[in-house]
Amino acid sequence: MVDFQNAPQVLPTAPPPSEEVKVRTLKSDLASVATSGGGLPRYQNVKIATAEEKKKSITGLITTVAIIVLFAIVVAIAVYFVNQLVLKK
Repeated sequence: MVDFQNAPQVLPTAPPPSEEVKVRTLKSDLASVATSGGGLPRYQNVKIATAEEKKKSITGLITTVAIIVLFAIVVAIAVYFVNQLVLKK
């Protein structure tokens, strides 16, 4: 009889998915049929963004918004002080 209680637990893992995904849409099918002269539609290769790429995109967006807000604050302060100088004259 085999004793499985002391055997190490090894779980099988699936390989990571390919970065290339084949997609067919009605628009791509129509374009494919038009270019092939009536042949069968073909798949269109699409690259899916990884989690790291999405994180970089969100970080870039947050940075851009922060810069715009800081610029708006600096402009508002400048306008305030210019108005104070003009009104004091």
